Amino acid sequence: TERSMQHVREVVREIVEAEAIPVIIGGDHSLEYPNVAALADVYGKEKVSVIHFDSHYDAWWGGAHLIDHGTPVYRLINEGHVRAADYIQVGLRSSGPGKSAFEWMRENGMRYHTMAEVEKRGWDAVLDRIVAEASEEGRKIHISFDIDVLDPAFTTATGTPVPGGLNMREAVKIVRRLCAESNVVSFDLVEFHPSLDPTYKSALNSAFIVKACLTGLAMNKEGKSGEHYLSPLTSEHAVDDYYGDQQEYLDATKAEEEEEERKKEEDR
Repeated sequence: TERSMQHVREVVREIVEAEAIPVIIGGDHSLEYPNVAALADVYGKEKVSVIHFDSHYDAWWGGAHLIDHGTPVYRLINEGHVRAADYIQVGLRSSGPGKSAFEWMRENGMRYHTMAEVEKRGWDAVLDRIVAEASEEGRKIHISFDIDVLDPAFTTATGTPVPGGLNMREAVKIVRRLCAESNVVSFDLVEFHPSLDPTYKSALNSAFIVKACLTGLAMNKEGKSGEHYLSPLTSEHAVDDYYGDQQEYLDATKAEEEEEERKKEEDR
């Protein structure tokens, strides 16, 4: 309801004003509206960009309600909290939007990355493009992750599942990279309906998405924000020189250990 939207907005605003990063886990995608509006209250209108993971574009308008799970994007843009050009849509593949909606997004400068683009370009290329767009001008980023962007094989506990979505390996990688390599100031995971999945699979996978975000945020804080950083210790055993870069990994591991020791000395 409108009343609950304002309550959520107040709480998120309070968290942001305390210079903390809100991580919101909830019900339907209408939550994106108060979450992003609260960021605009603190940082200023049109100062925040949004990466919207979803199989639907959630910018419908003209219905009976001013806010529901299909309208947050349009309402945020219409009220001036976020420019359409500062929205990045990822994973679109539902039967809507139609031609007119895609034309509206293009005319307003909204970046969208459909599963058709992924099919044509491959995930690695699309992911690099999304990270580059998210990092433009050092803008503050809110990530809104609708679990129906994932394939229903991984998350059945959602109200509007659409086949052909991301798998968990792809999702964990992209969320971790975005949170590590760009200026993420807020995150929400929505459309999770636990009672629709008695197997606990959806809850497990949703928790892993949140963990990927927290991992990326920690990496960013520790300065591990280089392009597609992976630990040299956990990503290569370096017992032999199979790939021809054994020494590179050994040197990188030693350098990180020395840096950790230096930081410990500074904290003493």
